[in-house]
Amino acid sequence: MIDLPPVARRSAQRAGLSALRVLPRDMPADRNRHENVLLRLADRPHTVAFIDISRGGMATRPTLIEIDAALPRDATRQRMFLTRLEGGHVSEADRRWVHALEFADLLPEFDARDCEGSLRSALDGVTRVLGMTPLAPEELARHARVPKQKRKVGTPRATLRALTGKSAEDVAELLHRSLAIQDLAYRLRTYPQCFVGSEAVAWMSRRWHRPATEAVAIGQALGSLGLMVHVTHDHPFLDNRLFYRLAVSEAADRLGLGQVLASVRASNGVPVADRSYLGATYPRCWIGAEAVDLLVARHALARRDAWVLLHRLMQFGLIEHVTHERPFIDGAFYYRFTGPPADGKS
Repeated sequence: MIDLPPVARRSAQRAGLSALRVLPRDMPADRNRHENVLLRLADRPHTVAFIDISRGGMATRPTLIEIDAALPRDATRQRMFLTRLEGGHVSEADRRWVHALEFADLLPEFDARDCEGSLRSALDGVTRVLGMTPLAPEELARHARVPKQKRKVGTPRATLRALTGKSAEDVAELLHRSLAIQDLAYRLRTYPQCFVGSEAVAWMSRRWHRPATEAVAIGQALGSLGLMVHVTHDHPFLDNRLFYRLAVSEAADRLGLGQVLASVRASNGVPVADRSYLGATYPRCWIGAEAVDLLVARHALARRDAWVLLHRLMQFGLIEHVTHERPFIDGAFYYRFTGPPADGKS
């Protein structure tokens, strides 16, 4: 959360960049106190809030729908940036839904090596609220050199930046456009719209002039962020003749996620019931493959595209596996909805 007192604001407007030297303050971890701070933003017109919704639905992390239900629809939302700094990825469809709910944006990272990406969006939002002139590209690049030297290492996004120079989302899009993605068969079963791991390794090695081990690291970093998965979710990314798919879909991008959530949660949506497995009962849950069936029939989608949409809803914390042990899988696995229902706005 970034907040400037009146004297500092006047000084910042004269000095320009000095506003960005104000250290942000952490918001309370407790969800009730967290919500109270957000509700009071209306009385603090020079405050910008950054709210991480990675793994939304956890004890200390609200979901997008919970934040939406708690806050009035007013101009305050334009001073709230949602982020996924601690995990997951961000599609344009994700961002459109956040914009439709009148929040400023949904950002995946703030990386000093990408001055015209998410970092630019965040700083432009701060300068807009504070009434400052946006930083020129060369000025932002010059001042970004310092945090660039202190960047985190070892995270999936840091790995991708170091090995490709691109964001995770850009790498996934490039692979989607460049690899031979097609229906592949193994043991009499066909897996739609996927690619072979060893062929992807060979392509990435050529594209970024990296050894095979580092190409595998690129794929595994994408896997950690949910952008690349094994077709049956049984293997990490390997330099082998295993089949993988990307969480990238033009067809899914055309649908509003709020509309999709409302569709599967409706009274004529996916069948919800108490279900049992190996002696345990799971109340009010539904079957992953049946949700895919519904979206395929209702929106004329391929199964892979329907999977992408439900995978994205899980990233928002709006659906969960009944034992929290699996990602969203198009199969006979049990899931449940979390939080209040969406209003369907797309």
